Amino acid sequence: MAISPEEIPNTLSAAAQAAPAWQAAGATVRFLISEPAAELTLDPQGALTEAEPTHVFGIRYADLDDLAAGRRTFLRTVTSRRVSARGPVMQTFAVGQALTTFALPR
Repeated sequence: MAISPEEIPNTLSAAAQAAPAWQAAGATVRFLISEPAAELTLDPQGALTEAEPTHVFGIRYADLDDLAAGRRTFLRTVTSRRVSARGPVMQTFAVGQALTTFALPR
């Protein structure tokens, strides 16, 4: 099932709000999603926000889906350069681990 760019912000927000690991990471993250293209920022509670981010993640939606489905680890995604991330390193890995707990629609 393909997702439209218009669906991505609400889909990621709902997934973040349902993931305790996202709240535990405590970061405000701007996502630069490609294929399909979307840009959004989530606060530490998973809500969409216009606040200045502490982190910026660039990732293809298919790679994000692979993370959430357990087909790839965050470390493997980073080392294979399937994601670009900027922000404090330890918190970046907490955010990355939180992404692996997201329940994305299939």
